Amino acid sequence: MHLALLHDGRPALLRVEGSLGAPAALFFHPFPLHADVWADVLAACAAAGLCAAAFDAPGFGGTPPLGRPLTMDHLAELGACALDTLGAKRASLVGCSMGGYAVMAFVRRFPERVASVALIATKASADTEEAKKKREQQAQLALERGPEAVTSEMVTKLLSPKPPADVRRRVEDLTRLATAQGIADALRGMALRPDSTPDLPKWRAPTLVIAGEEDQLMPLAEMEKIAAAVPNARLEVIAAGHLPFLEKPDRVMPLLTAHLQVRLRAPISRP
Repeated sequence: MHLALLHDGRPALLRVEGSLGAPAALFFHPFPLHADVWADVLAACAAAGLCAAAFDAPGFGGTPPLGRPLTMDHLAELGACALDTLGAKRASLVGCSMGGYAVMAFVRRFPERVASVALIATKASADTEEAKKKREQQAQLALERGPEAVTSEMVTKLLSPKPPADVRRRVEDLTRLATAQGIADALRGMALRPDSTPDLPKWRAPTLVIAGEEDQLMPLAEMEKIAAAVPNARLEVIAAGHLPFLEKPDRVMPLLTAHLQVRLRAPISRP
């Protein structure tokens, strides 16, 4: 089912699978896709007895853009709003790429609401000055020439060099609901994010880190740094690209559902 969120007077679309009242898992999607990228994962989690939810970030899917930088703190606040809408005091968090940045902001802002964490193809460090300049160039390109000017190049990088044809088609379809303004806002917001590395040793939530061995956007070393910094984190490397849960669902689904099922039922760890 789909629910409407209202945060600071602005609507956002929330996709929910499973029974309200069940242990909650909240998913933050990668750039430049939307919540439907998690469809199969949400269904698997619901079948495992969880209430699994994912929202469309502003400017993607069914959520209108902000018209200003989409900061990771704003996404974290939307996540907290989603939990309020679900009636959940806490949840397990799953974030891929940009979604991982948002999860780190959520843990920083709302640590008492975090039961466990799964990070996929992301990094804790802030952008370099060169990376910030490239994001701004892409933001201007999207606004001047339309979203396809950015998303067409991104599709190839989101996948391994030789992805399954059906997965490539699915990713292409998911990018079609990205708006030019949403792309620009997200790029500018990601460029503003702080370095989360100092926060990681303070985490107390059980953490699973999943990396794609053939990821063209996120070096494995970045995921290894996260796994090394978070106490007792577990690292899994999958033979896939930036979206391992799409390319290798048979490997990733069991990892995620097992992690979420066990950890959501564990007593909450206070920071």
